[in-house]
Amino acid sequence: MSNDLEGSATAAAAPPAPGLGRTGRTRPRGALVGRIARGALLVAVLVLALFLLAGQLLAVLPVGWWSPFLHVFPIEILLLVVAIARDALGSWTLVLAALALAAGVSVLRRRGRRRLPLALSAISGAALLLALVTTTVQVISVHGATGRWFVFSPATPASAVGRGPDKTVTYATLGGERMKADLYLPEAASATAVPLVVSIHGGGFISGSRGPTVYTSWLADHGYAVLDVDYRLATATEHTWNTADADVGCAMTWATAHAAAYGWDMDRVATFGGSAGGNLAINVAYQANAGTLKPSCGTAGQLPRVNAAIAAYPVVDLSTSVGESAYGTESGDRYVGGDPAQYPERYTAVDSANQISKDAPPTLILQGSRDHLVFAGHTEAFADQLTTAGVTHRYVELPFLDHAYDSVSAGIGAEATRALTLPWLKQYIGG
Repeated sequence: MSNDLEGSATAAAAPPAPGLGRTGRTRPRGALVGRIARGALLVAVLVLALFLLAGQLLAVLPVGWWSPFLHVFPIEILLLVVAIARDALGSWTLVLAALALAAGVSVLRRRGRRRLPLALSAISGAALLLALVTTTVQVISVHGATGRWFVFSPATPASAVGRGPDKTVTYATLGGERMKADLYLPEAASATAVPLVVSIHGGGFISGSRGPTVYTSWLADHGYAVLDVDYRLATATEHTWNTADADVGCAMTWATAHAAAYGWDMDRVATFGGSAGGNLAINVAYQANAGTLKPSCGTAGQLPRVNAAIAAYPVVDLSTSVGESAYGTESGDRYVGGDPAQYPERYTAVDSANQISKDAPPTLILQGSRDHLVFAGHTEAFADQLTTAGVTHRYVELPFLDHAYDSVSAGIGAEATRALTLPWLKQYIGG
C-alpha cells in the first residue's frame, strides 16, 4: 500500500508533458496563433495612433518649429505624406482615433496595466483630443468663409476625385514633345457658348501631369468647360522657367482656334491651379491681360483676356520658398537653374508679385495655414500686394490644412474651395 501511495505522489508531482495544460489536456496550436495575431493587431493599431497623433501635431504646431526637418529631403517628404494623408482623411481621423482609444482601453481592462496598451490609450487619446479641436475650428472657419456647414467630410475615407475627361487632345508639339490637354465638357446642351476654365496642374514645376481632380468634372457638371493642360516640366538640364507659362498660353491659343467647334465663349475665361499650377494660373492670367505673355505656339493675338484667376496654395514667392525646404531647393535648381543669387532676373520673371498690373483679373486665393512647402505668410503677403495695387481679390486661409489639401479626396479643404470657386466664377465669367 505504501508503494501505491509513493507512486501516486510521484505522479501528482510530475510536471505535465509538453503540449499539455495543467489538467493534462493538449493546448491547441490555434491559441498560440491567436495570441500572436492579437499582438500584431495591437502593434498595428499603435502605429495607426502614432500616425494620427503625428498628423495632428503637424497641424497645431507652428510651421517654423519644423524648419530643421524640412531641409532633410526624406524627412520633409515623410512629413508632407503624413499631412496630406491626414487632410485626406478629414473627419475620419476622429473615428480612427476613437477606435484606437477603444482598443487600448479594452486591452487594459482585460489584462491590467501593460506598457503597450497603456501607450496606445495615451497616444490615441491625445490624437482624438487634438482632432476634436482642429476639426471644430475648421468647420466653424469654413462656415464663416462660405456660409455653409461641412460638419463631416469627406463622406467616405477615400472619396473619388471625379470622373475622367470627355476627350484628350494634342494641342501642340513643343521641343519634340507632344503636349496634351484633357477636355471636360458640360453634359447639358446650351443655346449659347459656355465659359472656359483653364486648369493647370501642380508638382513644383518638375513633376505632375493633367488628370482628374476634385474640380475638373465637378466644374463641368456645373456648366463650365474645362481645359486641363500639360506643360513642359523642368529637369536637371532643361530649365523651363521661361517656357511653362508660354506653354499654357499655347494651349489657350489652341482653345481660341477650336472654340467654335466645342461651343466655348473665349470672352469668358478663367485660370485655375494649385501649387506650381497656382503660380502659373496667376502669372499667365496677369501676363495675358497685360499683353506680355508670349505663347510657345499660336500668336499673342489669339490669347483670350482672362476674366478671373483662382489659385490654391500657389508658389507666388519662389525666390523665398526655394530656400525654405529641400524640395523647394530642388524645384528652384531645376526650374530656374539655381538659386536667386545666381539668377535674380529669372526669379523676377517667375515671382507673381512682379506680374501685378492694373489689368490683373479678379483673383481668388486659398491657402492652408499649416502649409510646410508654401508658407502661408508668403501667400498672405502677396494678397496684401494685390490690395496695395487695387486688384480685386479675396484671400482665404484655411486653418490647420497643409499643402495639397485637396489632392486625394474631397475633404473640408476641397469643399471650401468648391464653395468659394463657384460664386467667384459666376460673378466674373457667368455660367
